[in-house]
Amino acid sequence: MVKAVVLVMLEPKTYVDAYKITKIAGVKSGYPVFGHYDYVAFLDVPGLEKVGQIADKIQKLGFVRYVETLIER
Repeated sequence: MVKAVVLVMLEPKTYVDAYKITKIAGVKSGYPVFGHYDYVAFLDVPGLEKVGQIADKIQKLGFVRYVETLIER
């Protein structure tokens, strides 16, 4: 299993939509945060390829401005 964190920057005034990120298969949990990023999603998936697929799905949501993915070593 691969554990990863996706840091998400949202479009302005779209916090109410952020809960949709946790509906994506492979996203175990997610939380709104303060700072450079607005939301943190935690992934637990079978392989690296799946991490990329989920990060792409998150990026393609209309209220997401930017994502950065961190993978556990």
